[in-house]
Amino acid sequence: MSKKVAIIGAGPSGLVTAKTLLHNFPGTFSPIIFDSQNNVGGLWSSHHAPREERPVTLDPRMRTNLSRFTVAFSDLAWESVIPDDPPIFPQATQVGEYLACYAEQYVPTHVLRLGCRVIRTIRKVEDGNVKWNVQWVQESAEESHSESGLLDDAVLSEEFDLIVIASGFFAQQYIPNIPGIKQFQGQIIHSSSLHSERAQLPFDNTNANGQVVVIGGSMSGVEAASAVALHQSSSALSSNQIPHTQETKLHHIHSRPFWALPTYLPHDSPDGAPLFLPLDLAMYDLGRRPPGPIKYSLGPIPEERAVQTNSYFHSLLGNDYEKYAHMHSPLGPERFRIQPPWVAIGNDYAEFVRSGAIQTSMGRVSCINSDPITKKSSVQYEGPDGVTNTIENVTTIIMATGFTPYKSLSLLPDEVLTALEYSNTDPFTPLILDKGGTVRSEIPDIGFVGFYRGPYWGVMEMQARYLGKLWSGKDSGTICETDEQKQSLRRLRSAHPDLDRGQFPMSDYVGLMESFAKDLEITRSGLQAGDSRSGPAVPARYLHGGIPTSFAESEAKRTLGALRDALIPIHEVAQKAAASAIFRALHGTWTFSKQAADAKGEIYGTLAFYPRYPTSPAYEREYVCVETYVDSGGREQPMQANTRFMRLGEDGFDIATSRIEIWSPGLADKLSAGQLTQAWELTSLSREEKYGETIPGETVIFATSVDSLSGVEYLYTFHFEGVSILSWECAEDSFEDQMGVKRKGSFYSYVRD
Repeated sequence: MSKKVAIIGAGPSGLVTAKTLLHNFPGTFSPIIFDSQNNVGGLWSSHHAPREERPVTLDPRMRTNLSRFTVAFSDLAWESVIPDDPPIFPQATQVGEYLACYAEQYVPTHVLRLGCRVIRTIRKVEDGNVKWNVQWVQESAEESHSESGLLDDAVLSEEFDLIVIASGFFAQQYIPNIPGIKQFQGQIIHSSSLHSERAQLPFDNTNANGQVVVIGGSMSGVEAASAVALHQSSSALSSNQIPHTQETKLHHIHSRPFWALPTYLPHDSPDGAPLFLPLDLAMYDLGRRPPGPIKYSLGPIPEERAVQTNSYFHSLLGNDYEKYAHMHSPLGPERFRIQPPWVAIGNDYAEFVRSGAIQTSMGRVSCINSDPITKKSSVQYEGPDGVTNTIENVTTIIMATGFTPYKSLSLLPDEVLTALEYSNTDPFTPLILDKGGTVRSEIPDIGFVGFYRGPYWGVMEMQARYLGKLWSGKDSGTICETDEQKQSLRRLRSAHPDLDRGQFPMSDYVGLMESFAKDLEITRSGLQAGDSRSGPAVPARYLHGGIPTSFAESEAKRTLGALRDALIPIHEVAQKAAASAIFRALHGTWTFSKQAADAKGEIYGTLAFYPRYPTSPAYEREYVCVETYVDSGGREQPMQANTRFMRLGEDGFDIATSRIEIWSPGLADKLSAGQLTQAWELTSLSREEKYGETIPGETVIFATSVDSLSGVEYLYTFHFEGVSILSWECAEDSFEDQMGVKRKGSFYSYVRD
């Protein structure tokens, strides 16, 4: 008789658990998935539900922080979900489509109990046999009975042999109880709801001079601050104003140092040629690990490893970018270098900081003061030097303070939580679990999948496989005993939060994947013939070691084929990465000098790239480019006299995303109102040379285009240090003007303002 398994949650963790138990261990398990929503996908499907029903929201347009090669399972390629050129970083809606397709392929409908909210579980032990009584309510029944007081009558229950908590770590928004917060008379928004509140942000109209404060570092802090800065920039441009000159200021208060990484990082291809790669493919390269077996690292971060990792980020980003993307303590960078590195991901954050659009401050908010008479409020925070600082006239506070996992655990019995060493005051490590956060040896009939901060999909899949192997009875049971990991987690729980704790308890993704692969006897696939040690650790390289179906094998091969292409500098994927890297790095203001071959002297001015919301869904990102000349009398031309659009196409549309496009003048709101004048064709990234020798950390990309209006050919040269463009040039080829006169082209040279 098969073992009945209750799986709580129909997100990626729950779906991969059900799939694994059904297909990797046929006939052994009978899983049932419970979820309160009416669709599979968990957070990724929440955009389908009415707004008031979303416990935690995701912007449907939000891009994943990691590439599609990491945000995927081993046995379903993105190309099977989006056949026409799937995006490197999928949107939330597309991730929802992926999970729906995965469920359709692998999870029968009778396994799904959607619209069923589990309210409690009871663990029964009789004569050495364990049973789990799972109690739930139908969401529709809960609504219909709530007014009549018949809620208890609507409770249903069923017994199971095993239970899996797959309801996620990010279960509930966390807003700290800061003194004075209840008296604050402005608007408080949690960062996860920012996209739905954007239209109501008060600094657009009535409170134009109010200050906006983002509280919280890490991922959500950078994302929220960047989103508000983009909103301010776009709003100013729509009113024909220069962004970042208004009295409204955006303050970002973060409590510890961090690195702000762009989504594409420089990396060496397998043959040693430089290219830009999605950050996960660069950071999770197996070749970065020292020779020998790859070990899983867990526990407090030693100084030596902190210094090594911080140095790695410094080498990736370069000196220029680090000035604005490396938020370190004012007590000195030396102290920062020995602290465990925290990272955030954001393409625009550093440039918004450079331009002054985001004003950063390190410290912890101590109180919020509100004057009931003037209706004005201030935010006080204490810096690392112990000095208290105040931000006056605050009208909006955005809480980028993350989530708590406690709601996902509230349905478990108290005695079970006690055995799991549950802490309701430590959201960092709320449980002490064995074997990669999957089980606890003393109570092996409950499993956890995806219950940790940063739930990479490959680890979810490994955890599900691990539970299947443990519960199938093919092992003695001691497989889940990893006392060393429990001790490491206990040390981590008691470690100093700033000096010894990393950003994530289970941050060693590559080591964790390799540890699971060893225990599950899974052989990692090689990307290159005879070399299985190089290349990134992605789920498709760890296909199940049992008897995978031909479909699963073909899907894994399809993903690995696309991954190999992504590592080729001349491939379209690398070209898209280079285009994105250039586009991001142009953000800001540049001083230029123009040398015309048929005129005396030079012309000077500035060229500013201001981001705004794309005016067409066919584009991923957009700038308004304002060129200002300074004549001999020091006069500047009006803003609209020399304005262009620059656009970067979005994956999946009928435009070449390896091209950056320039459109004709005017602050038009529709694509049809402008005219495409240039489309840049890029060369591969190459190493910068000086006097015949390459310069470490510096690279160059060339771009060519032909102006559709004048026929003039252009050659652009972009000089990179890490992820920053230090300088760039534009050379016009000789051309024939409208009168038929042959003219020599001009040469423009640009440096940071």
